[in-house]
Formats: sequence, structure tokens, C-alpha cells
Amino acid sequence: MSSLSLLKKLSWFLPLVFLVGCQTLKSREDIRKATTPTKTSQVATPATPQASQSLGQPPLPDGDEEDVVATPVIPPAPVIPSIPKIGIILGAGGAKTYAHIGFLHELSKAKIPVHSIGGVEFAAPIAALYANKEQVNDVEWQMFKLKDEEVIKKSLLGSVNKNNEVTVLKEFVGTAFSRAKVEDFRLPFSCPSYNMKKNQIYLMNRGAIDQLMYLCMSYPPFFRPYQNSVAGVRDISAQANYMRSKGANLIVFVNVLQAPGGSRPYTMDAAATDNVLWSEVAGLYNKPMPGVDTVISLDTESYGIMDFEKRREISSKGAESASRQLKNLTRKWGL
Repeated sequence: MSSLSLLKKLSWFLPLVFLVGCQTLKSREDIRKATTPTKTSQVATPATPQASQSLGQPPLPDGDEEDVVATPVIPPAPVIPSIPKIGIILGAGGAKTYAHIGFLHELSKAKIPVHSIGGVEFAAPIAALYANKEQVNDVEWQMFKLKDEEVIKKSLLGSVNKNNEVTVLKEFVGTAFSRAKVEDFRLPFSCPSYNMKKNQIYLMNRGAIDQLMYLCMSYPPFFRPYQNSVAGVRDISAQANYMRSKGANLIVFVNVLQAPGGSRPYTMDAAATDNVLWSEVAGLYNKPMPGVDTVISLDTESYGIMDFEKRREISSKGAESASRQLKNLTRKWGL
């Protein structure tokens, strides 16, 4: 083939190759746009908060607001209040303390959990019986076994033999507790005892229950001091602080003494020294007490501290007044 014919064929082929090559060329602007990612291609669709938490994904790093899509803000989890650890202190009051039995019945009906319990003076055995088995019926059964003549002895003329030896309760304590030790109780228990010789308050919380009861129950006009000790009727704050140190975070004091100046005296004789003494105790109980979060006052105004023959009525009255108050408190406590 001659060179002249070859040139003729290439004359139409070369322009065709040139046109094809031009179709693949891109300008500098086209190249820059192709290599720069768009906003939508930079960040994927944010995961739901639930998915992000379940996968353990860290939050997106900080960056330019124009280029980074932030993960939706996860609202804080609601604060769920912890169940209160309730410490119950049953206040002193002689025969009036039988209102505590009605209170414990209503407490059980409301299914309010008790972390620990303590009792003062005649409320000490009531609290101890409840701490031992957590059975209100057993508390009632044992406390109603206590004979009136074991506490106060009346002559045929109506005079009262007061300030007996507290050891007259030996039979009652032995029957009610069967030589149990406080360490074996189902609930933490304590009762305050004031040693007059050492001028010191002790929270009795371990050991043989009979000796412990004597130290915590001795108080006029019922019993004379036992081993230089009487019930720590004035030391509610000490009891509250002790129970708090053992884990209780809500201290409830149950008061059975109406404020002084009520319709009837606490003892049989309004002018007697014993009545003056209990008026002072009642005045203390009806004032704010450090360490106590809530006070439940049971209506026992119609009864005196020596009305043991009316203890069945006193117990019923305690249940009646406790029922109303516990309904409001359970809502307040979130129970």
C-alpha cells in the first residue's frame, strides 16, 4: 500500500480519536467538586438514643457546626426515690403506751417496711416484742398477759403502792421473750437507759433481754431505779441518732402523751410530784426534737398513764388515730 493512501485513511481517524478523548477531560473545578465530600455524605443518619446507648457508641466529636450533625440530646433518666429505711421510736407513757399496739397494727396493714425499732419506758417491751418476731399479734398477746397488779398495787381503799422493784416483771419478761437475746431479733432494737451515777445515757442493744428490760423500764411512779439506772425518757434525740448510725434514714417518733394542760392529769393526782414530772416529759415530746423526721401523735387524752385496766380501749384508740395519719404519710413517703 502506498504512503499516499495510508495518509488518506488516517486523515479521518485522528479527528475521531481526538473527539473521544475530549469527552473524558474534566476541568479543575470538576475535579475539586468530585474530591470534596458533601454534607450528606459526611455524616450518616444519627442513630436513635436507644440504639446509641445499647451499642456503646461514643458521641460525635466536636467540629464545625456546618459540617457535623449532632446526636439528639438524650434526656436524663428520671430520679427514682429510694425506699426509705424507717426507724420507729415508740415514746414513753405508762398505760398510754398500749396505743402503740394499735399503731403497729395499722403499720402492718399499710405494709410499711420497718428498718429498726426502739421503745422508751413501757414502750420498750412493745418494741422488743415486735423486733423479735415482727408479728403484731404476738406483741398484743404478750402485752395483755401483763397483770395490772404486777405494775401497780391498789389497796381496798384505793391507795396505790408505787415505785416497786422492776424485778416484779421477771415472770412477764421470761414468758414473753423466753430468754431471747437482742442479737437474735429479726429487726435491730434498742432502748435508752439513763445511768444517774455516771450521768450517761446508754442505748441498750445487745445481751439478755431480761436485764435490758429492767434498765429501760424503771421509771416513777411505777418502778424505782434499777442499778442506778432509769428509763431514758428524755433522750429521744440520742435514740434517733443511734438508729440513724445503724442505717435508718427516716426516723419516726410515735408520741402518746398529749401536750400539758389537757382535760385530765397524767397521774391520778394533778398536784402530785409524779404528774409534774410527766408534764415536763410531755412538754418535751410536743416540741421539735433534733434527729426526728416525723412525729405521729396518738390520741390518748382521755386516759392517764396508770389506766392499765383500760388498755384495750387505749389500743383501739391508738389504731384509730394512727390509721388517718399513716394514709397521708405513705403517700408522702412514696410507699
